[in-house]
Amino acid sequence: MDRRTFLSGAGAASLAPMSSSAALPQVESASPSSGRPPNIVYILFDKCRRDAFGCYDLRTVHTPNIDRMASEGVRFNNCYTPQALCAPARASILTGAFPHAHGLQRNPYPSIPGQGNSTYQEAIPDPFRDTRFQLWDNFAQLLNASGYATAHIGKWHLGEGNPGFFDYWKSFNSLLLHWIGEPHNSRYRPDVHTEQGVRFIERHKDEPFLLYQSYYAPHAPYDPPKEYLEHYPNEEHAGYYGSVSNLDWNVGRIVAALEEQGILDETLLIIGTEHGTSWVDRPGTVEGLCTSYDETSRVPLVMRYPRLLPQGKAWKAGVSLVDIMPTILEAAGVRAETGTVETYPFPLLQGRSLIADIRAGNDRWDRPIVVENVPQAAIDGAFFDERALRTEHYKLIMRKYHSRPQMRPGELYDLRSDPGETRNLFEASAHRAVRTEMAATLEEWGRKYEDDVAIELGAWASSA
Repeated sequence: MDRRTFLSGAGAASLAPMSSSAALPQVESASPSSGRPPNIVYILFDKCRRDAFGCYDLRTVHTPNIDRMASEGVRFNNCYTPQALCAPARASILTGAFPHAHGLQRNPYPSIPGQGNSTYQEAIPDPFRDTRFQLWDNFAQLLNASGYATAHIGKWHLGEGNPGFFDYWKSFNSLLLHWIGEPHNSRYRPDVHTEQGVRFIERHKDEPFLLYQSYYAPHAPYDPPKEYLEHYPNEEHAGYYGSVSNLDWNVGRIVAALEEQGILDETLLIIGTEHGTSWVDRPGTVEGLCTSYDETSRVPLVMRYPRLLPQGKAWKAGVSLVDIMPTILEAAGVRAETGTVETYPFPLLQGRSLIADIRAGNDRWDRPIVVENVPQAAIDGAFFDERALRTEHYKLIMRKYHSRPQMRPGELYDLRSDPGETRNLFEASAHRAVRTEMAATLEEWGRKYEDDVAIELGAWASSA
């Protein structure tokens, strides 16, 4: 197929099997009314809090380019990660499936065993060819098969090498320092990665392309170029927020490249992160990760594509990062069949496209949002699996302990009156009905998505 000739809406491309467990579905591409499918530019930060984007008005930060994109697109106020850990969340973004379904529930490293509970204890050279994980049928692969030029630049955290569906690959698994040489006396890696992304845009401006621009910052160490620290004098986390301000400058460079080529409005631009981080001591965490509290699991997300999305919209309903894949596919006009029980252990897409609801103005919290976690640290000497369910008003957090199953403390928070999640209402008699209803919803969600942990925890809390 000539890559510059995008598949017509009447045709379909049959993809060869790339996973040992199942053949891929049929992929069909349909151009939008403009006559050309949109470019997709997905900009992902690592470990970025919502309050680091100025458009959320949570604190004073310097992110003018991100704020501009939010003013020209949609800002999601209640977006949650499916798991507050790098690799599981990134796998969910790619596949549209929850971590219990795609199977990657800890961080993999290609050549060294893990050091803690949230990393695999054995080296995993290639998660895409590890039969424990179901990472195929992802949006980058499907776009590539449908005629898109594809690039990944920066942190991948799903293996060291190109899994085979990126035409341009300048990426690494994880644990690469932000400076190419001596800090502040060499080039800052996010700036270099942006230059690579801009060159890709320039080379492929005349055809549909996917640019997956993934920055390792603002992950520690928090050592951005010193001029970005000037925005945060005498602040405790100046290095962190300065790192985001540098990334904002790099977002501006990518936007400028799209504008210079005359294709900004032909591009679905997505800016977000895979999880946040906590500055306070929370149970189960070491580095502020792997918890369901909002500072870690509730993440910033901005989308801009004026051909389909409104301008300056603050979306209030709950969404999940598993919704990224189906949203991208719908915008691109790429349709993937979900398969059947006989060929797939779970539906291909567990998220849903956000486009129809946004265009119709259906800003209603009409579904529960679920977060799955494994902890970095034990609580009272016991590790556990965690499930959290967020509704418009409340959040329920449940834990299943392995070595001490009799321990089943739960947490319930009224996020309207207690957004900092400081008052646990799980045992409060006045909220028993709320707890029971949410537990039943968690159990129902578990049955729908075949998550045994959610089923068990929901059933226990419903009857407790």
